[in-house]
Amino acid sequence: DKGREGNYAEDAEKDNGGGMVVGIDLSVKEIQHVKTRAAKRGYDRNQVIFLEGDAEKLNLAFEKENFPPSPSSDEKQKSSSYLNFFDVAISNGAFCLIPDKRKAFQNVYNVLKTGGRMAISTTTILPSKALDSNLEWPVCMRMFEHLDEIVSICDEIGFKNVRIVDAESPLEGLEIPEEEEEDDHI
Repeated sequence: DKGREGNYAEDAEKDNGGGMVVGIDLSVKEIQHVKTRAAKRGYDRNQVIFLEGDAEKLNLAFEKENFPPSPSSDEKQKSSSYLNFFDVAISNGAFCLIPDKRKAFQNVYNVLKTGGRMAISTTTILPSKALDSNLEWPVCMRMFEHLDEIVSICDEIGFKNVRIVDAESPLEGLEIPEEEEEDDHI
């Protein structure tokens, strides 16, 4: 998440140097900005990594940067080693701007390890509401998804234990629960 690398990087450091944080953003300028901030804070470049990419095309972001670094000489093995790689995926406010949410959720699911967890803060439209079709809404608002559709999308993809937290601020009151079942994405 934009500007949040310090918080997540500190979490990675708590893992005795074994943790890794990967930030992904569409903006090259934002990636340069957070890389500079992380370097100034002294974060290890192998532990705190930022990639230019799109949630609808995560594979391209990982493949472009040859992520994760691997000693494997097998290019096929190397190019898909990001699948089932992450324990946790977090998006704080960016998901509402993704046009194809199903594709983005599927990509998040694919990069999570079995038992991996996801927390996404996004603006939604309540099931009983609709945008007035007589008004010209900004593009970002036309991309908002109905709340009940997000649950359906996640269920169809295979996420387990999907919870919706209705809060006024991003990730307010949302603690990522401890892993409940090792063999399921939640």
